[in-house]
Amino acid sequence: MHSTTWIELSSEALRHNASIVRQLAPKAAILAMVKANGYGHGASWVAEHLKNTVNGFAVARPCEARLLRAANPRARILLLGTLLDSDILLECATLNLDVVVHDLATAKRLAHTPLPRPIAAWLKLNIGMNRLGMSATEFNEAHKLLGATAHVSTVQHMSHFSDAEDIDPSLSQQQSQKLLTLSNSLGEYPISMANSAAIIAHPDTHHDWVRPGIMLYGDDPTQRLSGAQALKPVMNFKARVIAVRDVAEAEGVGYNRRWRAKTAARIATVAAGYADGYPRNAPDGTPVLVNGQRASVAGRVSMDLMTIDVSHLPTTAIGDEVSLWGEGLPAAEVGKHCGTISYELFTRITERVDRFYR
Repeated sequence: MHSTTWIELSSEALRHNASIVRQLAPKAAILAMVKANGYGHGASWVAEHLKNTVNGFAVARPCEARLLRAANPRARILLLGTLLDSDILLECATLNLDVVVHDLATAKRLAHTPLPRPIAAWLKLNIGMNRLGMSATEFNEAHKLLGATAHVSTVQHMSHFSDAEDIDPSLSQQQSQKLLTLSNSLGEYPISMANSAAIIAHPDTHHDWVRPGIMLYGDDPTQRLSGAQALKPVMNFKARVIAVRDVAEAEGVGYNRRWRAKTAARIATVAAGYADGYPRNAPDGTPVLVNGQRASVAGRVSMDLMTIDVSHLPTTAIGDEVSLWGEGLPAAEVGKHCGTISYELFTRITERVDRFYR
């Protein structure tokens, strides 16, 4: 059956973006973020195409770790900050997962939970995000505790920047120094700080492990990369025109007739709506591409359909391809119109949208 709403996922673009990470951080190991089902792209698919390029993968939920381990028996997998009770710790050891320890209580639990094999612990310091992570005092105690237990194979030190994409590097430099100072006082341990923005904008924070996320999927949060280093969109979200009609001056379109024709207009109805993952709050004027040419949302996005103004594209016809984001129309641009970011757009694509991998 012919698809009216689908995404195309490019393995070439994914590998290109990973190669840019390697160019920017040639000495660091790469921990690829594949949480939230690979930012909506498919975690197992991402891992399959990056397994020979990166050094490990990170997920945010135990269920994600189970699925990824089943598809990748030998990959290094880090379970990011979550609740780690004794049962989950036992499962992590059984699945040979690394774990992030973001509070002292978890460190104590890990130190006293019998495990079938030791696991690698990534101790997280709060350097200003104030979301997860220990204070310097707690971090120091957790480090000494886990360093002395047979339940832990290795200890890594990590943190998370709050403003890495900021043009002014001063805050990130201050946050970086907090972890470096504390880590160095405890000895020589692998350090991980750099997310996508820091990989691009703050090379002095690369250290032992970098953690690319959104840049793997084609969005540059710093808007600094260009030329051969420009990132490529991995996801192309597309749909088809299923109706075209003429609308008279002053007539409205869609629920509550939010969009009103200032002059006689031509409206195309596209087979994509919020049940597919397109933002319901997309305002009039949000860009789309019709056969590669720009048009814009006209009227409220509904569950299965959206309407666009194609008055300037008189040849628009039923069956024409509409790009909602991807090549030629960055998801970040669409997100800006909708008051959100590419991360959310990628992860809200629903199961009924067909997927084509290339």
